This record gives sequence, C-alpha cells and structure tokens, in this order.
Amino acid sequence: MEEPCSTLALPGLPCYNTSLRLDNLCTDVLLLVFEKLHPAGLSTLACVCRRFNDIVTPMIYHAVPLDLLLDEQHPEEILSRRQEKAFTYTRQLFIGGDIKQDDIKRFLANTKELQSVKYTYSPGRSVEPICPWKQVYDMEAHLREGNARLYIDNFTLTNPIDEAWKIGGFPPKTDFGKSLVSLKMGSTQVLHSESALDILKKLLLRTPILETFHYMGSRAPRVPGRQFIFEENQRLPPFKDLMLKNYDWKHDAGDVKLHWDFSQIWSLALLMIPVYKFLESVPFSDLAQLQHLHVEDYSEAIEHENSRRATEKLYTLIKEDIKALQTLNLTCFIELFHIDALLVHAQSLTSLVFRNHYISNNLRQHRPVLNAEQLTILSKSQSLLESLEIDIDHRAFPETCLLALCQFPRLHSLVLHTQTVIQPDSSHRPGQDPDLMRAYDCFTILVRQRRPGPTKWQRVVINVGGWRERVVNPRAGRKPRIGHSMTYTYYGACVSQRYFVLEESASGQEDLIYEELPPKDEGLTHFHGNLRTGKSLVPQAKVEED
Repeated sequence: MEEPCSTLALPGLPCYNTSLRLDNLCTDVLLLVFEKLHPAGLSTLACVCRRFNDIVTPMIYHAVPLDLLLDEQHPEEILSRRQEKAFTYTRQLFIGGDIKQDDIKRFLANTKELQSVKYTYSPGRSVEPICPWKQVYDMEAHLREGNARLYIDNFTLTNPIDEAWKIGGFPPKTDFGKSLVSLKMGSTQVLHSESALDILKKLLLRTPILETFHYMGSRAPRVPGRQFIFEENQRLPPFKDLMLKNYDWKHDAGDVKLHWDFSQIWSLALLMIPVYKFLESVPFSDLAQLQHLHVEDYSEAIEHENSRRATEKLYTLIKEDIKALQTLNLTCFIELFHIDALLVHAQSLTSLVFRNHYISNNLRQHRPVLNAEQLTILSKSQSLLESLEIDIDHRAFPETCLLALCQFPRLHSLVLHTQTVIQPDSSHRPGQDPDLMRAYDCFTILVRQRRPGPTKWQRVVINVGGWRERVVNPRAGRKPRIGHSMTYTYYGACVSQRYFVLEESASGQEDLIYEELPPKDEGLTHFHGNLRTGKSLVPQAKVEED
C-alpha cells in the first residue's frame, strides 16, 4: 500500500522527461475515471496504493447487498472489516428476504449515512418466519428518525394476517410509513382476503410520502379480484407510479374525488381490470402528465360492450388530454383506435406496444392489424421510436408492411405476433418447417431493406401463436403436431406457438436466427451467418428451401 502509483509514459520519448504519474491527477479527475470501471476493477484498484484505496473504498461500499456482508464463507475478521466500512460508507442497502431480523436491525441502526433501503420480500424463504407487516414496521421504525427512504419489492399479503397484526401490537396510531416511498406487491395464486386488503389500505393511508404502489391480485386469468372499501375521510396519498393488476375497480367519480389522488401521477398500468369503469370515474385532466401508460382490459369476456367503450375512451384520453407519452403499451380494438392519436406523441414516444384484443388462432378468421399505409405514416412521424410490438395477419404478411417497418429511423427492437402458416389440410415434406421458413424470409427482408443509417436491428422477434397457454397433463412431454411444428409442455402448461429471434451484430456482418424456448429449455439455432449474402456459418443448419 506504500508503493508509489503507476507511471504513464508517452511512447517514443524519454521516460524521465515525459512521464506522468497517475497519482498526480486531482481527486475529482480520478473519480471520473474510476466511475467507468467494473466493480471487480475497483477492488483491484484499491490494492494499488493508499490514496487509490481511500478514493475507491467509498465507491465500492456505496451500494451493497446485505447478504454479501454476512457471507459466512469468509473469515470473521474479513467480514468484520467489511461491515465496519459499510457502516461508514454505505448509502444504498439491498436486503433479501432470507436474512435474520437481528442482522437487519443492526445494520439499519449503525449505518451512519444511509440514504435508501431496498427490501425484497421472499415468502417461504425467510430463516425466521414472521408476518411481512412486522418486517416492514421494524425497518420503518429504524429509518423514521433519519432521511433514508424505504423501497419494498415482492410484498405479499398473507391470509392469517389478522392475528399476527393484533399480536404484534400494531398498526401504530401514528403515521406508519414516514420513510416508505415504494411498495410493489408480488404475484400470488391466492385471492386476497377482505381483512388483508383492509390492513393494506390502512398501511397506504399512513404513508404520506408513498410515491410508487404496484398492486397485484390473484394471478388466475379472467378472475375478478377485490377492491378497497373506503370509509369517510380516508384518502390515499398522491401516487406517482401506480399499477393495478386484477383489481376489481367499482369506484365511481364520487369515490375517486374523495379517496384517490391522481394529481401527480406520471406512470399508470391497468392490467386485467375493468378499464372502462376506471376511465369513467377518473378525470382525464388528472392524467394529463402521464409519461408511461400500460392498459390491458379483461372485460371483453364479461362485458363486451364495455371493452369497446374502453377503447374509445383511451383514444380520447391519448389524443386530447395526455401531453407527451414516452412509452405506450395498449391492448384495444384497433379498428376503433385511429393512429392520429399516436401522432400526437411523435416527439416523445420511444416505445410502443399496440395489439388487438385476443382473437383465436383460426387461420380463416380476420385479424385486425396495422396495414402498410398506417405503418408508413407512423415511420415518417415517429422519429424517436426505438421499440415496437404489433400484430400481423399471416395471410396479409406483405412485403410492403416489412418495408414500412424498415423506414423507422431509430427502431432497433421489433416484435411481430402472427398465426402459424400451417393449415390442417396441408402436407409438407419431412424436414420442412413452414413457420421457420416464413420467419427466415421476413428476417431477410428486414435486414436487406433496412433504411441506411447508424441504427441496426438489435433484436427482432416473430411470435407464432401468441404464447397462449392451456392446461394439460404435465407429464405429457413434447408432442408433435401438424407440419412438424411442436407443442412444448412445461410448467404444467401446453403452449402451441413458436418464438423466432433475429439478432444482428453491431458491425452488421453477422446474423443469428434461433428459436427461443422457455427458460428450462435450450434455444435451437437455425442460422448463423450474413442474411445480406445468404452465407451461413453453420451450413448443416441452413434453412431448407423448396
């Protein structure tokens, strides 16, 4: 640690005359250089000299996971040194759900300059089974006197919560969450009980600075969830980032005025809820500052007319009230949603998912999609769009649509959803794969006809079948279906679709086409080469042509 720092010498000149000692640079300049290094590089740099160690140590311990400071694989002396440094330098602390409560309390109490704590709850993994509310309360109590902020992820409501709540002696009569700024719930298969939801509501009412709230009800599709039941003088804090998934929204305009506050919201996700009822009750003027909007309606199967009315409401909201959307993820009736609403956000929109409500995989059924003319209009106006996901009808998969997609100046990520080209009465030679051949042809057009410029395709996906799941025997394994396509069985569900991916290198000299499968399976590589020349680096894997 006492050795002098390294010397940088200019080539071709005498070292003693032009040498530059790195440690002669001021600390501010060294900080700018060191910030570009990988964390592993910082650890190595700390061993160079004492000055570098003094500069780098606060950077290493600025944000640390608590489990690394408690790793019993290291000697106790090393852990003690690390913990002492963490107490002094740590500003952001990450806590998992399998750490003892005593250790959490010790670090929260002794870390002097703590600014934020991110706690990820892991139900069933904790070494000390405890009511999740008690965990939140204990952490919040230690942070209450300081300026640190608490972020909670994967929070889960438990059914036997009432007794644990009463035995624990809370909720307290004072504000419960003066440090809690973010609460994100995890998915669950169990429908939340009314008592658990009531306790969650009480927590929200006592968190005056809460900015982010993500609610997730039961994960079962097409099953209405529950909603908060408010009493007089109960009003939620003004959320900035709100997600409601499987929430049975039945609040009217009067309820919203009394109990909800959308005045500061900039990110909104409405997933599997009755969207029309939400839009009927919330003033559009409160949603004018939205930058991120994600809407998926479930009411089509329950109230078909309300689902169509929701599309009309969304069109009005996006066209006339919201000022500048950056990301839009919308599932609606495309024939009722004119693209002029998208043109309003041409100077701000960077990501667009624009899909029609679910329609069966029937080959003879018309699928409403954006046509080539609409895509051309969008390509000329959406100069900032970088990511696009849309539906495509396999019967109308014309080259003009693909050519229009090539004209987006900054588009680098593309997802196209379509049906299989295989028909029940069709016959194919052994070894032929019509869906793969169609995807290969589309990829070739997209690469060869790409608009000249610095932006290259980073990832293009053609999703055949829509990833719709149906329950089957989990032991059924893989079963071939018509035309040598496959129906893959995993996680107890049978998925009859394909997922073809194109990735292009930054240089544009090499392309890779592969079939992406679920995480438990390995992808199947079909092509590795250059689509512009057709030269394959894996000749035996080249797509067979007629």
